[in-house]
Amino acid sequence: MSSTDKIDKLNAKHLRLLEKVREEWRQVGLGTGATDRSKAEAAVKEAYQAIGLKPPAIFVWLKSPWAGNAAAKILDSDIDWPYHLNNNQLEVWDAVWKQCVKQVEAAEGEEKWKSVRRRLRAEADEKVLAREGVLLEKYVKDQFAENMGIYIWHYLRNFAGVSMSRRLREDAEEKVKENIEGKLSALAAEQIYHELVQPVHMQVWSFLAEPLKQRIPSMSGILAGTQRWELNYGLHDASWLSYYDFIGRIGIKGTEPLSGLSKLARVGGWIWAYENICIMTERPLELVRDNRFRLHAENKMCLRYADDWGLYAWHGVLVPPYVILLPEPLTFDLIESEPNAEVRRVLIERFGLENYLREGKVLRIHQDKAGILYRMNLPSDEPILVVRVMNSTPEPDGTIKEYFLRVPPTMQRAKQAVAWTFGLTEEEYDPLVET
Repeated sequence: MSSTDKIDKLNAKHLRLLEKVREEWRQVGLGTGATDRSKAEAAVKEAYQAIGLKPPAIFVWLKSPWAGNAAAKILDSDIDWPYHLNNNQLEVWDAVWKQCVKQVEAAEGEEKWKSVRRRLRAEADEKVLAREGVLLEKYVKDQFAENMGIYIWHYLRNFAGVSMSRRLREDAEEKVKENIEGKLSALAAEQIYHELVQPVHMQVWSFLAEPLKQRIPSMSGILAGTQRWELNYGLHDASWLSYYDFIGRIGIKGTEPLSGLSKLARVGGWIWAYENICIMTERPLELVRDNRFRLHAENKMCLRYADDWGLYAWHGVLVPPYVILLPEPLTFDLIESEPNAEVRRVLIERFGLENYLREGKVLRIHQDKAGILYRMNLPSDEPILVVRVMNSTPEPDGTIKEYFLRVPPTMQRAKQAVAWTFGLTEEEYDPLVET
């Protein structure tokens, strides 16, 4: 394709490639397993350079988006003492400063770093002596580590600079748009969007990244508060990156400024990019979904990271761990005590609707030849309506099975409810011709 050619319509070859690219980027967005840190760092450096920025001097690696977000919140805060943090946040605090010691030493220079260490050691001796009356080596080491952690975090705050995450995407994408202007018709662009970007976006972003974003801000204590989503999503940027990857592969030149972010998506997780520091996170280790691509696992995390942070979900509904792990027997009272309506519905499904109704206060509101319609009122949710029907075909032993079928709360008569389960109106439903 020459620089003056324009693609007006996708041909058969393009469409075959589109299917291939769609599957490739779907797999990228749903990727799990070990993260190649060296390739991810190289990709970030390329992304910085693509928009004329000097690559970050310090890379911080954490194992999950939650940990990365906690580190970014600490970096953006004015916390002086780790005592303000809870245990999980403190683990992030420690992980960051310990891996940054060598990098800060390199940035400071050997002589200055020796001076810093001597000063921090002297301060540790002084604090322990004042507190204990004698220098105890274990206490001195602990105090020195605390002093070092505080020093490193102060250094990182002063050194980080402003967030670059938005620029990494927007500046690079703007360059690409300028490069490809006039090379693709609106019709072809729309077709790529609907047949490539949208399907990948649904599976990767809507069913996976969005639930992650719902859970990540659950910070307690001093890190609680408004969430700022200034980051790049790595593998979960698959949908919009797939568009530019595809048009580059059909011969349209000019997508190179996004090469770094595309490479990052293929090997790494979410990142928080600053002028001089980049907080990097790993891909998940395990992902489990149901047959409709929704997050779902019956007895474990459906999305798990290396630090054992992750998500629990039941057919796409995010739930607390106890709903999946069931550390205690599930009871009617436990279900009734759950304040969240969506979670309560999941618990009812796990408990069994029939069992739940039998233990609850159920009203019989209508009965006819089609069955019996029951209603159960809930204090903080819409009422549960079920119709009890008998199987028209006897079991091998001659018994007749009964079923409880949940129906919309607008149902008023049993036959109307049974008809609804067949997608029919009450007038259309005739059980004599039921097959």
